[in-house]
Amino acid sequence: MPNILIIEDQEKIRKLLVVAFKRENYKTCDGIDWEKAAEFLKKNAYDLVIVDMEVKSSSGFEMLKIIKLTNPNAEIVTIFNPKEYDKNQIIRCGVYDYVLKPFLLSDVVNTGKKALEKKQLSDKVRNLEQIRDMDKFALS
Repeated sequence: MPNILIIEDQEKIRKLLVVAFKRENYKTCDGIDWEKAAEFLKKNAYDLVIVDMEVKSSSGFEMLKIIKLTNPNAEIVTIFNPKEYDKNQIIRCGVYDYVLKPFLLSDVVNTGKKALEKKQLSDKVRNLEQIRDMDKFALS
């Protein structure tokens, strides 16, 4: 079962997102704020990280870097206000996709599902490549 981390400073929105993903039978931590996020990311492996970028721009981009460094195979979905962030800059940071504010919970969940499907396929490809490489080594 995929492991999802939700990073959101506003407690009400965080709880709504957690409930929405749990309703879809995903394993979701109870959600955390920005201050605890780095600690969680270092201790656990996540398949999907949902990040609300509603912080200072430099902090938001720094968090994306931390996610990629600590969980390089995790897919990232960001939520942000298009007046505060440039979509292209967000994508260049390695996120899978984004949802613009104001958003519907269903949009975030559906985007998260697509991100998890991509991760599952990427994991299969990676495993097949490892098997292929082992077979090449065994034949040498």
